[in-house]
This record gives sequence, C-alpha cells and structure tokens, in this order.
Amino acid sequence: MAFSWRCSESQRFSKVACNIALVGLVGGLSTVFLICIISFSNYVDSKTGPQTEPLLLYLDSFSVSNFHIFRSSFSAQWQAQLTFQNRNDNLKIVFRGFKIFVHRKDSEALTCAVVEDMEIDSKKHKTVRIGFDTRRSCGLENAVNQNEVVKELEEDVKSSSLGFSLRMKIPAFYRMRLLGLGTTVVLSPFCPDLKVVFVAVKGVGNMVGGRNCSIPAPKL
Repeated sequence: MAFSWRCSESQRFSKVACNIALVGLVGGLSTVFLICIISFSNYVDSKTGPQTEPLLLYLDSFSVSNFHIFRSSFSAQWQAQLTFQNRNDNLKIVFRGFKIFVHRKDSEALTCAVVEDMEIDSKKHKTVRIGFDTRRSCGLENAVNQNEVVKELEEDVKSSSLGFSLRMKIPAFYRMRLLGLGTTVVLSPFCPDLKVVFVAVKGVGNMVGGRNCSIPAPKL
C-alpha cells in the first residue's frame, strides 16, 4: 500500500511539473513573439513614420482669371500647378482623393477642387494642374460671407494685387517598397501669402515665381 501511494504521489508531482513547464514555455514563446512584433513595428515606423518627412511640395504657379467684382459679390477662376516630390529611397507615397481649398486671408474657403488618387514612387515627383471655379461648390458646407470678402477685394484691387492661400487635407499611406507595409497619415499642406499681381489684361493675375509650401508633421 505504501509503495502504491508513493507511485501515485510521484505521478501527480510529475504531471504538475509538466504543466508548469508547459505554461512557462508558452509564456516564454509569447513574450519572445510579442517582443519581435514590437521590434518589427518599430522598424516599420522608423522607415515609414512621420519623422521620415519624405514629401516636398512646390507651388509652380498660381493664377486668377475672369476676375470681376459686382456690387455685393464677385466671380473668378483660379488655376494652380503643384509638384509633389518623394525624396525617400524606400517609400512609395499613396494619396487618396483629396480637396484643395482657396482661402482669402483667414476667411472661409472661397472655392475648392478635387484631386484624384495618385501614387509617387521613391525618388520621383508628380506634377498636377488644378482648376478652381466659384460656380462649383465642391462640397463647401457654408457660403462665404460675400459682402465682407468683396469689401476686402475692392480695397486690394486698387493696389493691383490680391492675397490668397491654399490649404489641403490629404489622407496618405507611406508604403515600404519591398514589404508593402507602411504607415497611414493625414497631411495638411499649406501654401500661405500667395500674392497675385494684376497687369495689362483686366481680370487676369498671376503669382510671380514659384514657392515651397509647408507640410506640418502629419497626424497619425
């Protein structure tokens, strides 16, 4: 009887020890796997995250045509040419469709245009021409305060120059060229203080020269 009891106790002890060892093994493997996932995620972020700042934006040209001021309203058409440059060696930048807005100082958007999806390969650039028209609302929720803007425009027209700015909200994906993994960001490019000078032809004005636009650190 005593021998049988010792054998039974020994078997129970071995079973408990095996269970403890199994739990320890699973826990250890899970920890190693988690560390690998975190390390890999950090690696991907270091190559595709906002800190890489792969994108440059240059405003090649900005112009206004058919510009007319009426008693309490105005009409105009704007055109812009933008060059997006990807300066990273290992990333492809994917833009989802986005809107670009024309602002007058700190007022609400005067008009906007829709830019379609596009991709920019590593060390490449893409130039897009954009047309704006106040007769197309482009989804603007609120009408701009025409009376206030018209007063400002009337004053500035006397000096033969007008000031505008361009704002954008771009959903983008920084994708690693080899693995296809990456980071999703929201870019907010801003082209301020665009001085359009009117000369010779009435109602037609152009920005003199081109300029770089700022791209604040993107929001994840």
